[in-house]
Amino acid sequence: MLESGKRGGVGERDVWEAADTLLLKGFRPTVERIRAQIGRGSPNTVGPHLDSWFKALGGRIQDPSAFCAPPEAPDAVSQAARTFWNAALTTARQVCTDELTQDREALAQEASSIEKERVDLAGQRIRLADAAETQQTLIDTLKTQVEDARAALNATAEERVSMTASHERQIAQLDAERETLKERLDAAGEKLVAMQNEISAVKSGCDRDIKEALLRFDQARSEARVAQNALAELRQHVSAQDTTLASMTKQLAVAGADREIAIQANVTLEDALAAEKAEALEARSKVQTLETELRQAEAVQATLQAALDAERSRAGELALLLTTSQGEIVQALRSLEQSKKDSPAGLDPRRRTTKRKRGVPLR
Repeated sequence: MLESGKRGGVGERDVWEAADTLLLKGFRPTVERIRAQIGRGSPNTVGPHLDSWFKALGGRIQDPSAFCAPPEAPDAVSQAARTFWNAALTTARQVCTDELTQDREALAQEASSIEKERVDLAGQRIRLADAAETQQTLIDTLKTQVEDARAALNATAEERVSMTASHERQIAQLDAERETLKERLDAAGEKLVAMQNEISAVKSGCDRDIKEALLRFDQARSEARVAQNALAELRQHVSAQDTTLASMTKQLAVAGADREIAIQANVTLEDALAAEKAEALEARSKVQTLETELRQAEAVQATLQAALDAERSRAGELALLLTTSQGEIVQALRSLEQSKKDSPAGLDPRRRTTKRKRGVPLR
């Protein structure tokens, strides 16, 4: 016995009546169509009642009275119901046949598609198996490479730690060398300043002595020129006296009477000549003395010039030593900066040392 829904629900009678109506209209009853026909009901409620309707549909088709009106209905109504039922049954059979044909065709296409998909899946399974095997081989290779890389990384880390320690020692040594070179540079600078002051003092003294020597040399040269001029004049005078004496001697030889006078004049002339010779000798001695002083002044000048050249050479050597020291210091500073740049990760070794003391691992 069919039950109707309670309190606005959907019952089995409601679903069966809706399915009969759809079947009579030429539509195949479905859950959605029955819900649209009734206007309410959930798929969970309509579905079981529709299944029971399909199960009872064969028996109802074999028993036409199942679709007939009640016995108390008039003959005209019964006849109309039978006619209507036969027409509906014919239409329903045709609809079912068409839908079954369509379903078979759809199932055939679906089976063909499924078979194709199965073949594709089989080929894909083979490809996936090959790919999985390749991937496994690749994974094994990658695992080996990872192990090798890990070992190499550990070795690199140890080597980096060792290199860091070595770099720190080198940097400490370079710092010490830099301080030493700085001290040497400061000492060399102070020494250079002292030597420059000393050279300046010596140069000033040498210049003063050279000026004095040149002044004395000029004075001696002037006196020597005066003495030479006087000696030349004296020689000319002596020559003139000799000429006069020779003339007078000739005259005395000719004038015998005036012999005594000539002798006396000769004596006078000889005395004058002796005096002139004495003055000439004195002038010559004075010239020789001036020449000696001039040579001494030239020797002093040469000595002072040699001392000045020696001081200049010494200053050049000190300047070269200072330049060499500065070059060494610059080279050492560059080496220090390069060592700091070449240190791992470009970090300050003192900061890396602080990190290790605090327990922070190096990366």
